[in-house]
Amino acid sequence: MNPLEESRAVHEAQRGVVTRAGGVTSHEHALQQYLVAAQYGVTRGDRPQPDAAAPPAAPPAAQTVADESSDRTDRRSEYPAGAVVVGVDDSAGARAAAAWGADEAVRRHAPLVLVHAYRLPATGGFPGYNPVPDDLLEQLRAAGDHLLRRIGEEVAGRHPDLPVVRSLVHGRAEVALREASGQARLTVVGNAPSSRVAGALLGSVALAVTSSNPVPVAVVHAGHQVADGPIVVGVDGSPLSEAAVAFAFDEAALRGVELVAVHAWNDVYLDSRRLEPLLIDPQTLLEQERALLGERLAGWGEKYPDVPVRQVLLHQRPVQALLGYADSAGAMVVGSHGRGGFAGMLLGSTGHALATHGQCPVIVVRNAVDRAR
Repeated sequence: MNPLEESRAVHEAQRGVVTRAGGVTSHEHALQQYLVAAQYGVTRGDRPQPDAAAPPAAPPAAQTVADESSDRTDRRSEYPAGAVVVGVDDSAGARAAAAWGADEAVRRHAPLVLVHAYRLPATGGFPGYNPVPDDLLEQLRAAGDHLLRRIGEEVAGRHPDLPVVRSLVHGRAEVALREASGQARLTVVGNAPSSRVAGALLGSVALAVTSSNPVPVAVVHAGHQVADGPIVVGVDGSPLSEAAVAFAFDEAALRGVELVAVHAWNDVYLDSRRLEPLLIDPQTLLEQERALLGERLAGWGEKYPDVPVRQVLLHQRPVQALLGYADSAGAMVVGSHGRGGFAGMLLGSTGHALATHGQCPVIVVRNAVDRAR
């Protein structure tokens, strides 16, 4: 009996059993579809087979760190201080984030921490019935370990002397990243929407981490990076943007590139046009905004004398103004002024829009008060 005939015979036998038992309920049909999809999702990826050969050895410097980090599996503490932490999965955005984070770690002479989190999917069912395979958790763990080793090898191929730590955590990805970032310099996450509709929103993990992480977070998009582009920082004129300006100057100094400070402003009276001649002189307002931008940048030129600064003043909404520089920027730095108890509100509308639609890496810097919450 060939495989096709065997499959047909099994199908006929199953249909006979179902007919005698009174048919399949909608719940049983939905459960069968879920189990098939879940099993396919695990086996179709890069999960290592039991008899698969061991991955090739990494270069000596990276291999030493890999051996030391092999005991860190499922541990959430004792991460190296001052590291660049990258959350990884098997998406294109995560791979771009790992490459960008490795370059950033080399610039900062910092170790790189690769974090992958796994957990069982939330399922429904009834008592006495297990809706997932018994070994699914072990399969997810094995797939995650293989993913970390593969990305670690790719990083070692580009930066053989970079210390790399792998961390495989059983739990929620956003929680694992926040715990790994407690003493880090920077956290990096990828954002690669799977569809045009998904592209209108920031990924759930990226949104959660960016909204509440204790250190600055870089959101990296797949497919667009200008390594030698300028660092663009949004300056809104409030004291809360001071942290973003400080980070931007430091980033520009590390890369040896120009800093573009963009201050976008709009006025409800001036923009209404009907009241413009009666209420305010547009030129006076422009000079006030120019003075405000210069005040926020005062003193930084003395601290970073080698960083060329270009001041840009635009009568435009902040998101539109900053997105105009996203294609040519090496990275964009913005502050977070969100309020409230929801993740999107904590990030702020400008930071959320730029992290979602900006083509260049967008670094969101929260002020000290927000980080303490």
